[in-house]
This record gives sequence, C-alpha cells and structure tokens, in this order.
Amino acid sequence: MFPNQITAKTLVIIIALGSLSACMEQPKANIDFLSLSEQEKRNPEYALASMEVAEGLNIELFASEPMVTNPTNMAIDAKGRIWVCEARNYRLFANPDNSYDDSGDRILILEDTNGDGKADTSKVFYQGEDINAALGIAVLGNKVIVSVSPKVFIFTDENGDDLPDSKEILFQGIEGVDHDHGVHAFVFGPDGRLYFNFGNNGKQLLDKNGEVVLDMHGQEIVGNGRPYREGMAFRMNMDGTNLEVLGHNFRNPYEIAIDSYGGLWQSDNDDDGNRGTRINYVMEYGNYGYRDLLSGASWRERRTGWDNDIPKRHWHLNDPGTVPNLLQTGSGSPCGILVYEDKMLPQKFQNQPIHAEPGHNVVRAYIIGESEAGYTAKIENLVKSKDDWFRPDDVTTAPDGSLFISDWYDGGVGGHKAEDITRGRIYRLSTDSDYKLANIDPKTEEGAVKGLLSGNMDLFYQSWQKLHSMGEAAQPFLTELREKGGIAKARALWLGLHIPTKSNDYIELALMDEDPKFRMQGIRMARFKGKESLEKYLSLLENDKSPQVRREAAIALRFIGTEAAAELWANLAVQHNTGDRWYLEALGIGADKFPELYFKAWRNKVGENWKSEAGKEIVWRIRAKESVPMLVSLIKDQTVPPTKLASYFRALDFKDHPNKDNYLMEMLGWNHPLKSQIQAYAIGQMDAKFVYSSPKHIKMVKEVLPKIEGTPEWIMAIKNLELKNQNEALFRVLANGSNTDIGKEAANLLLNNNGATLIDTFLHSQEPESSKIAVLERLNGISNPAAVALLKENIGSQDLGHALTRKMIETLGNTGAGQEELYQMLKEDRLAEDYKTTAVLKLMTSWNNEIRTNAPKFLSSQEDGALDISKLVELRGNASHGKEVYSTYCSSCHMAAGNGIEFGPELSDIGNKLSKQFLYSNIIYPSAGINFGFEGYSFRMNDGKTYTGYILSRTEDEITIKIMGGTQKTLELQDISEQEALEQSLMTEGLAHIMPEEDLVDLVAYLETLKVAREEQ
Repeated sequence: MFPNQITAKTLVIIIALGSLSACMEQPKANIDFLSLSEQEKRNPEYALASMEVAEGLNIELFASEPMVTNPTNMAIDAKGRIWVCEARNYRLFANPDNSYDDSGDRILILEDTNGDGKADTSKVFYQGEDINAALGIAVLGNKVIVSVSPKVFIFTDENGDDLPDSKEILFQGIEGVDHDHGVHAFVFGPDGRLYFNFGNNGKQLLDKNGEVVLDMHGQEIVGNGRPYREGMAFRMNMDGTNLEVLGHNFRNPYEIAIDSYGGLWQSDNDDDGNRGTRINYVMEYGNYGYRDLLSGASWRERRTGWDNDIPKRHWHLNDPGTVPNLLQTGSGSPCGILVYEDKMLPQKFQNQPIHAEPGHNVVRAYIIGESEAGYTAKIENLVKSKDDWFRPDDVTTAPDGSLFISDWYDGGVGGHKAEDITRGRIYRLSTDSDYKLANIDPKTEEGAVKGLLSGNMDLFYQSWQKLHSMGEAAQPFLTELREKGGIAKARALWLGLHIPTKSNDYIELALMDEDPKFRMQGIRMARFKGKESLEKYLSLLENDKSPQVRREAAIALRFIGTEAAAELWANLAVQHNTGDRWYLEALGIGADKFPELYFKAWRNKVGENWKSEAGKEIVWRIRAKESVPMLVSLIKDQTVPPTKLASYFRALDFKDHPNKDNYLMEMLGWNHPLKSQIQAYAIGQMDAKFVYSSPKHIKMVKEVLPKIEGTPEWIMAIKNLELKNQNEALFRVLANGSNTDIGKEAANLLLNNNGATLIDTFLHSQEPESSKIAVLERLNGISNPAAVALLKENIGSQDLGHALTRKMIETLGNTGAGQEELYQMLKEDRLAEDYKTTAVLKLMTSWNNEIRTNAPKFLSSQEDGALDISKLVELRGNASHGKEVYSTYCSSCHMAAGNGIEFGPELSDIGNKLSKQFLYSNIIYPSAGINFGFEGYSFRMNDGKTYTGYILSRTEDEITIKIMGGTQKTLELQDISEQEALEQSLMTEGLAHIMPEEDLVDLVAYLETLKVAREEQ
C-alpha cells in the first residue's frame, strides 16, 4: 500500500451478506409491477418484475443496495469479479440535501464465490476524495485505470492482494470536474493500444508534469478550435505516447467501443430536450458537428441552409466536413457501450454494439447493416424496464460471455441531479442463471489462445500480452487462430503485426483477404506499422470493389501529401457515387491537409467531366481554392435546382479565395431564374468592409434589399451593414412575416433604429387583437429601453384590453430591465388584481434577489410550508387540466408538443426521461439540477445595462447568449465589465408554492404524458 491510502480498515471491507443479502428473494411471477405503490417499486425484491427481456435471455439481480450504491461504470476482471465505480458524493453542489462522505467514493470488487449468479462478497479496492464520482474504470491485469476529471489515475496492485501499491497520474488538467461531461473510461483495443474519450467540458489534456499534451502530429489537445473543438475521442500507446485525436466536436460521448477489425463506435448526447441523441460510427479524424466548425457557434445560431429538423440541425449535418450520424435515437441520456464479441447472447446480438440508455430505461443493441461506404442501424432491445428508476449506465462482458448491467437507479438522469444516494443495482443477463467460469489461465500458452477469443476485456488483454511476449514463437498459435476466421482471425492479425520481422507479411495477408472487413483492417494495420510503405499498400486497394475499403483508403491518405498520394486520392475520388455522404466525407478527411494538391490531381483526371452529380459533390466538399470558381459556376448554371442553392452557398463559408467577395457581388447582377434566392444568399454572406469599399457596391446592395425582404439574409445584411432606413420594412416583417425567429430579429433591429412608434401605432389600431398579440410575442426577450418604455406606458394607460395587457406584462417580465419596471408598478400598486399573478410569476424568475424574494408577497394568498414529494407521487392528477396549467406557468420558457417558447430545455419527451418523483423534485427545487448548457450568467455592460441568460457560443471577440423569451443577444467582450455565474436555475423558484396543490399534481400528470416515440433515422 502507499501513503495516501486512508487505512486498511476503510479500504478493505468484506461483507458476509447473510441477512444483508444484496439480492433479495425473487418476486412471484404474477406480480404486476405497475400496480405497486411508488414506495414498493423501489424495493430490490420487485426489481425483476419490472423487466422485459429479449427472447432467449434471462436476467438476474447480481447485487443491490446496501452492497453497492450509485454505480457509474464497471469493469470485469479475468476472474469474473465486478469492479464498480461508486458515486455516493455525486455533484453535491447540485444536491445540497445529500450528505457528504468525507472518506471519499469507492472502487468496489464484487464477487460471486459459489456460482449462483449473485454477489456474496464485496471488497473496497480504493477509497478517497480524489476519485469522487469517477466516470470510468478499466482493469487490465494488475493495472486499474480510473477516469475522474481532472485526472486519469493508474493504480497498480503488485502483489495481488486487491489493494493498490502505487498510484500514478497519466493525465491531469482535464476540465469537467464533478461533471458528467469530463473524461470517461479507457478501453484496450485489439491492436494493443488504449482508447478513451472526454465530453465537451473536458477541454484539454495535460501530462503528469502539467504540460499541454501534443498529439502525434504536433497539435495541442485543447478544445479551442485550433483545430479541435468540444468532446474528443483518443487513441494512444499503452505508455501514453503517440496520442491521436480520432474525432472531435462531439458533445458528450460517454464511452468508446472498438471491434476486432478496428472499427470505432460511440454514442453522443444532445443539448437536453432536442431529441438529437445519436450513435456514431467514428470515421477517424472526422468532425462530428456539435459546434460550428468555423466559428464555434451554437447549432441554434442561424446559418445558411440549416435543416428545418432540429435533431439534424443540432449536428450541423448540412455543413461540408461533418461526418454523418449512424443513427439518431431521439431523446435520451446515452451512456456505456461495447461491441459484443462473445457467444452466450443470441446470434443476432453477436458482433453488434450494445448500449445502456438510462433516459429510456433500456439496454439495447444496434443491428448494423451496410450502406455503400457507410452503415445503417436498427434498434433491438435486450432489456426494457417498466420501472422509471431503472437507469442503466454501463454494460460489460464477463468471461463466460454473459452481460452485466450497472444501474444508477434514480428518479432521473442528467442535469447533475441525484435524487437518491442509497440505491444501486447490478444485473446479469445470460442464458444460464449459474455464473460459473471456464478454467482459463491466460499466463499459459494454451490459456492465452483461448482467452484471446473472449469478449471480456481483462481476459483478452492478459491473453494478448502473453502471446505478444512470445514474439515469433507465437506464430503457430496465430496461424491456428487465423484458420478459425472471424474475430479470432482479426485478433491474430493484430498480434502478428507486432512481430517486427513479420509485420509486412501480416499486413499483406489482411490486404489480400477476400473479406472486405479484413482488407479494411489491413489498411488500419498499415497506417499503424507500415507507414514507410503506406502508398504501396494503398495502391493495392485503390480500385477495390468495396466502397467501405476505399473509404478507409481515402482516410489513410490524410497525412501523406505526395504526388503519388494525390494520384491515389484522385483515383478514389472518381469512384465516388452520388449521394454517398460517408464516402464523400472520407474523401474530405483524406484531402483536408493537402486540398490543393489532391484536388488538382482529381481535376486533371476528370477534365470537363467534373460537372457530373458526383463531381459536383466533390467540388462542394473539398476546400481547395480552385473549387471556388467551380462552385460559383454551379450556382450560375441556369438549371441549378433551388434545393441546392443554400448548400452551395454554405460551402463557400468553408473555402478561401482572393476573389470570393467579388464573385458574391457579381451575383447581384446575374439574370437567373433563381435570381431572388441567389441575391439573398449572396448579400447575406458579403463582408461589410468589402461592400463599403466602393459606392458602386453600396448602391447595388441597396437596390437588392427590397427584393429579398423578410429572408434571413436580408436580416444579416441590415445588421452587418448597419442600415438605418429600413424601419417600414422591418415592421412589415415583424407584423406579417411567417417566420417567428426572423420576426424577433426584425423587432430588435426596429427598436434599435428608433422604430418603437410604429409598434405603438399598431397596438392602438383597429387590427385584430390576435395580430397584436403575435407582435407582442415577437418582442419577448428584447431589453431595448424603447421596448421597455413602450410596454410600461401601455400597461399603465389601461387603454388596451385584458388579453393584450396581460401579454404586455408577460413580455415586460421577460427582461431584467422590464422586471425592474414591473416590480416598481407592483410596489406602487399600479397593477389591478387581475394582473398581479401574471406579474409575480414573471418576477419570480428575476436574478435580482430583492425582486425574486418579495414579488410573491404581493399576492393575496400563498402556500406555506414544505411539500412532501413522497405523498405527492401517490396522487393521481388530471392530465387534461395539467395541459392548461402548463400553458399558464411553463410555456413562456419551455416548448412541449409544439406549444411554448424555446428558452429552457424542451419538454416534449420529459415523460421518458424523468420519473414522477423527479418531475416533482425539479419543479419544487429547480436549482438543484441545472441541465448542462443551461447554466445562467449575468453580464454587466460598460454602459450599465445587465443581461441574463445562458451562453450559446463564445469567440475571441464576443459572446452570444439566449435571454428569456427565446431571443439571442450578441455581446462584445470589450463591452462587458463583469460576468457572473449564477447559482440558481433559470427556472422559476417557488413556482410550486404559488399554484394550488391540485394544479401541481395535474401539471405533473400532464408532463408524464410527454413522450416521443423512438426515432430511427
């Protein structure tokens, strides 16, 4: 043991279960889980009654509380013991009612000593505050790698006593401390390297000396956009050298999985509420589109040609240079994933990714199919629970081929919230209730050959190391394994690659195989150990009949940059089939380092045939300067489809050319069937300095503006060029435009241009009241002093009707400045009783403590005392009435089933994600669980104004925030005098005490009905 272990007593606890049995007696088959009370549903003895299991499989409860609580990640060693990271001290900043264990969190070893499928002993391998809420564990022989931001630790047990004898730092400085979006688990790959990832709050890797880690190509591992962004996936040698970024611009990939051929798979979480969670096949070195690759802007910020479907818009899938998703799975909270490469589970689940999805209380497989150069996936559930507290967060293969599932077991998942810290479960999914392992000793030659075929990572690792240590003497065993085919052959090829005198032989064996999976593996092997002959190897496959093999060949050309490599790339490019985005992006990844050289080789090869549909897609994707005039000619083509224009113009954002602005200006004078659309896109992308450099340019732009009125590009032009003579047009778009977002932007510009009188005249006109309310809707979140004065004056005059006045109060209460005026009106008793509830509800969202605290006192009655959630969950509400309650209290900040304002997280699938108890908890204590990405900030400006909202994006010069009412506001960094992170949620505190209990119960009943069917795209 080493000095900073607490004591042997706290580190080693062996629990003889007896009466404290972790796995209760199995329930009777006739128990109806849904008929149980909420309290009964929480009991482990009823857990299996909630489970729906795939045909041919059995599920058993292996361990539960008090043996294990709050498991976050698992590993299983070669002996079949379950190693568990616990998170009893999970996110206490967001869960102040949970007590803190100052001994720190634990790594447990659970064991079934009698083979009955239930854990009967538990040891503490390590306990300490330095591993609080660890998110990853890998057991590899006597090494245990623990991932817990800001560090990655390697523990070593030298003497096999199940206690660490040393603890080393592998990486440090990783952000996301006490956060779900930090560093995640490590995985040992069949190539003998380690793989891992971190979420978008990880931000950087520092080595054990505190220095920024450089990848093998000399790039800093920092998520600042130069070149990497957001979440990243990594590969490195066992000693940490030759680290590579395999993909970037993810949001929060929880774990990475690698198959025996070297294919990479992982899941990714969306910004909560946008039904955009996804499964990715990781094409190496790709950009995965969470943020704008160029600017780092949020997916919510308008860009040319974005998708109308938010789940697709979320990942910038319209941008050249974004790798397509394998599958978009709708809402959820994706966690642990593996590729199941064992034999116990039914055939259809073998060699498929299996994934824990706590948001939907399910463990499921993705049945992979091929689609040109890419893949498709179909969901097949293995385990689905009727218990909405079932929160599977990891899946791991045991040495016997059974699948273990760790269950966080809580009323909700995400937002840093932990409703419960005393429960947790481990399940075993198998075809045999007995848990008895074959006697395989990976330290022997015979045992290593058998163990190499195991789906259990530790048994595979130890077997791999034994055969690797034998060098050339392992070849007879590798030949035997290759003859078996499948994963045995794939793993043998990787091992053979590590025999220095035989590397090239094994690469060629793989490259010449009849099966494209092995040819793809051969390319990966050549990139790893055959770099000096890589061009020669790739030339063998440049005309391969498999587009997936050619995809890997294109990626392999990324770092070569020779004339010969350019010719290879050109040959691969001419084989691109129209519409195959996977192949197109592989070509782009391969060419991005040398776009001019590679593109020129292709251009010379195809000549004038570049205008084929496939050729147009290559021009769209590749970032060579030569492609810019070619892209302009595609836009100019009189037969260009209207559906292509936005995509072509968006591609120009990713390309540099000295004449690009001139090309855009010339477009304004084209005689073209799509003239108006082309003018709109062109003017929206023009650089302001270029326009103002010539009176002729200014004149051309002003002539075009009326023709593109109401388009996003029109708005962009007015902003960029600071035009002040567009008020009449801005008001037309505000009042009559069909696009709400553009209408809001028009309103903001109008008010900034002293156009408030146009709005006031309209509100007092004979126009229908519904039209006036629509205009007020578009003023939401606009903090312009003219807007505040306009609303305050009209509320006080009482000239307008009840509905309009109430709407004006809501609108005024959606900004900080407006809330101050509204609060003053309450204090001076200038609001009628009919309007006070509306005003108070808005003021309870204020970041001004005085306003937020005192506003409820102006209501005639208030609920006092704490609410008992345990009693509330047993009540049945009226969902129909709850929908009305939602419209009154919630729709000003949340979207649900198409109703409301997009400010806070969308609630359209909240019934899937949160249990009944968790719904009550989030309403009553909103600041206890703030969704990542929705943390509030207050910005005080140099001119004295204050803005409050959450950050959408940040660049070197400005911050874009979303403020109440759904409006975006861009703040120049030089104009900000103070920025403060706010402790409370943006959601209204005390809401549950304002509404009657019946309304609260009905509201929760309605929220429980908000469930979106699973999306498979």
